[in-house]
Amino acid sequence: MSTPEIANISELHERYDALFFDSFGVLVDGVEALPGAIELVDHMNSENTNYFIVTNDASVSIRSRANKFASQGLNIPTKRIVNSGSLITDYIAAKNLKGAPALVLGTDDVRDYTTAGGAILVDIKSEQEPDLVVVGHSNPYDWESTLEYLLNLLGRRFRSGNPIKLILPNPDFVYPNGLNKFSFGAASFVNLLEQALLRLHGSHDELTAIKLGKPYQPIFKLALLRAKTSNAVMIGDQLETDILGANQMSLDSAVVTTGINRKSSAEDFKEVSKDQTPRYILRSLI
Repeated sequence: MSTPEIANISELHERYDALFFDSFGVLVDGVEALPGAIELVDHMNSENTNYFIVTNDASVSIRSRANKFASQGLNIPTKRIVNSGSLITDYIAAKNLKGAPALVLGTDDVRDYTTAGGAILVDIKSEQEPDLVVVGHSNPYDWESTLEYLLNLLGRRFRSGNPIKLILPNPDFVYPNGLNKFSFGAASFVNLLEQALLRLHGSHDELTAIKLGKPYQPIFKLALLRAKTSNAVMIGDQLETDILGANQMSLDSAVVTTGINRKSSAEDFKEVSKDQTPRYILRSLI
């Protein structure tokens, strides 16, 4: 897998029982559908292809994302979308955190995912301290003061032996937000917080965010469960999330050149680590 091969989408369709697609940078640029995406989705729908959009986007509900896709010309049913937001609900329920006070930095949909698991929302100005902090989107907060608040809160609670669980559904540092435009993801702020906590308190699992989306296993396990097969390929634009995560799950991966990644030949991957090297390069969706 150290030397990726050039492939097209038809070849992948023939070789695999399920196709997993990232959304931003693969099907859309954050604003509009990318070239070939509308035709590809229409074709997969007509052929009843076993495909899923496996996205780290946690800021909107699956229904809202399907509606947004539709406005971009992509007719993607909700049953075909796997997002990291729903994993917030699963995590809270699995860890028996019903009734736990939770501070959510994110949209109303992120709050809904959190309360669906049984957590109780508290505000950043509440007297009651949270036992969970969910960082679900990169705005619209005053991040300097918010991170300073979290730095001191998490550090104090760690020292007292009652650490707070920090949950990051979307591990993307950056994401496409229009043609040749990019924005910071929530992970960039959480990484800064983690580095500060490490500097002050040393390395401890309790001071590291619980990460749910790509490249981590929870979202891939959910996608494989939905696909009902392990013979799947992950198609993405970010080596550090889409490709790394697939490789770590022993799934084949394909990288496109329309998002974060700009490497378009096997030669370009000579200096890339094996765990971030895809099996395939897709130069287009056609």
